[in-house]
Amino acid sequence: MRLPSRRALIIAGLAVVTFVVLAVVGVVIAYPRVGRWMIEHKVIPKVEAKLGRRIHAGAIDVSRGHAVLRDVTVRGPADGDAPLAHVDRIDVDFDFWSSLRADPVVGAVTIDGVTIEVRRDAAGVDNVRDLIDRLGLGGASDGGGGGHAGMGRLKPTRIDLTHGTARAVDDVTGVVTTVADFDAVWQRGGRAVVRARHARATTSFGPAASVTELVAVDDPTTGRRVEASGGELQLWKNMSLTGITGTVEPAEAGRLAISFDGGWGGVEGKLWTFAGWVDPATSTGVLDLDAERFTLDRLRPVLERSAVVDYQDAAIDARLHLDVGAAAISFAGGFHVHDLSINHPLLAEKPVHDLDADGDVTGSYDRAARTLTLSRGDFSSRGLPFQITGWVALPGGLRPDGTRRERRALDGRLIIPPKPCQEVLDAIPAELKPYLEGFQLTGTFKTDLRLAIDWADLQATVLDGSVGIMKCKAKKAPDDVMRLAEPFEHYVEVEQDQWVSFMVGPENPDFVPITEVSPYLLNSLMTTEDSSFYKHHGFITREFKSALIKNLEAGYFKYGASSITMQLVKNVLLYREKTLARKFQELFLTWFVETKFDKDRLFEIYVNVIEYGPGIYGIGPAAWHYFGKHPRDLNPVEAAFFSSILPSPKQRYDQYCKGTLHGWTEGKIERILGLMYKRGRLTETEYQDALATPLIFAKDPDETEAECMARRKKAIKNARPTNPMKK
Repeated sequence: MRLPSRRALIIAGLAVVTFVVLAVVGVVIAYPRVGRWMIEHKVIPKVEAKLGRRIHAGAIDVSRGHAVLRDVTVRGPADGDAPLAHVDRIDVDFDFWSSLRADPVVGAVTIDGVTIEVRRDAAGVDNVRDLIDRLGLGGASDGGGGGHAGMGRLKPTRIDLTHGTARAVDDVTGVVTTVADFDAVWQRGGRAVVRARHARATTSFGPAASVTELVAVDDPTTGRRVEASGGELQLWKNMSLTGITGTVEPAEAGRLAISFDGGWGGVEGKLWTFAGWVDPATSTGVLDLDAERFTLDRLRPVLERSAVVDYQDAAIDARLHLDVGAAAISFAGGFHVHDLSINHPLLAEKPVHDLDADGDVTGSYDRAARTLTLSRGDFSSRGLPFQITGWVALPGGLRPDGTRRERRALDGRLIIPPKPCQEVLDAIPAELKPYLEGFQLTGTFKTDLRLAIDWADLQATVLDGSVGIMKCKAKKAPDDVMRLAEPFEHYVEVEQDQWVSFMVGPENPDFVPITEVSPYLLNSLMTTEDSSFYKHHGFITREFKSALIKNLEAGYFKYGASSITMQLVKNVLLYREKTLARKFQELFLTWFVETKFDKDRLFEIYVNVIEYGPGIYGIGPAAWHYFGKHPRDLNPVEAAFFSSILPSPKQRYDQYCKGTLHGWTEGKIERILGLMYKRGRLTETEYQDALATPLIFAKDPDETEAECMARRKKAIKNARPTNPMKK
């Protein structure tokens, strides 16, 4: 066998060296470009196919064994305006030599600056459910082997995620969840850890929740576990479960065991526990919330800023059992409040003591309909039992016809079973009934009321039922109320802390018997204030519903449904501040005076005590002041004028000062006259004459317009506000 010559070997060696050098130069020059092409056309399409999402990278840089992707977006068909994910930077380590064979082996991956947007629309379509199924994350832990089927050698050995933020919007439940910062670590065949900081969930219907830190661990040996610390659950404004800590971890049969405890309103210590289990696969579970009895002085830091006073004497305990189903959550529980004291200007002038309440409830929450139903609500307060049942439907829930509810709705019923009238009165704290002390009642009281409101159709509001006070009788009443039967001295506060008094009776030359009052004035007042005064028993029941609808449309309580009798009670027997205590006593006293005195007497007192302008009380002084005549001689136009100013007699007094009517008042007078004619309180001739009659004030020649306006301004400024919150 002949061996190659030295020259041939040298030439062959030079050829090999030249090839190697050219190959190295080719790799150095062409590899980054080829690498980018491989990532764009081989790797990304493979990942897109696995995720079912479009992936776009703004920039790709490849070096030997390392790639950097910048400005990466992951977008799916249900993402809406914002993509599911946006990543500032992805660093990928890979095996260089395997990449030359177009079959790269991926090592560690670092993902930095992640923004995640999860959403579910009102139709229930979300942008993550299919992704969870594709990655195999919907079931039990797969020990690191699942979730990446089909990825082959592209499956990283480790993933580190840093500086992440997340937001989830659920239009079905009305819940919005945000995570200010999170990071995560995943190891192939090993454990995964996610740490979320400053997470918060808010709802469209009030409650909200937050957590300082949430740690989720998925370990192939110990399973999944979630730990929370610094949690808060805000049930409603200024009422929160705080200091929540606890865990969620695996239990038998694929269930997760839940155990949490915490305090209340920022107060440290364990005041309640929340424990049970849930099954993520079936969305079922059993949970129990227990708050053992504790005195409210433990909540001193919270209650010092609240309406609760003397809280060292008050105690509370509560319990709630939840059966969680895939379609609905059933609940049953109860609470007990003992010796509670409340001091609030809208409740009463003085602190209300000795408030006790007990309740036992049963109900359910339908997830799809977003409807909370109270099927049983048995309560008692100070020995008075009552039942509340009904439902509340939240926006976004499914109606029975399959459409989604756009506005909230409710339908509730209040029942007070038959009880002796005196027992019902005695159950009311003394601070809520100072003007009722001395009443002794007989008879039986009961109530059955229903209220149904759909904010999408306020005109369909239902308010009906009965309040059984009409079956009660007063066998004894306080002297202060019974004085209405005879002439009495009436006190009025003309300015704050400045009182005057006058007799309501013949002893007062300004007093006008009802027989001496122009029928036009009486008819005008009934037209504007209480059209069926002589027919009802003190309450304009149909007006309650109308006033409620108007208030709902206005968005606040602007309109009332006060009868002439109720106005009389408010002006003569009660103070004028708008508190719950005053309103309750107003209703009670209205019932009583209607049963005790005839209508003419009530109307007579009314026209002789109400205010018609600054310091002008009673129709006698008013008729002489405005028109220079006796009340019997008032014509229809003058009568209608008095009706037009009654809601705000001081404010509308400027018309007298200026000697001319507002355009609004002129229109109001014409409408009043029209209603009087329509209701048979004016004849055709009287109506036509009234339309042609000018209104002429009898001005005081010794008072200038400026002096009159100054007097009006002073009266308005110095009047005591009826809203106790303005004190």
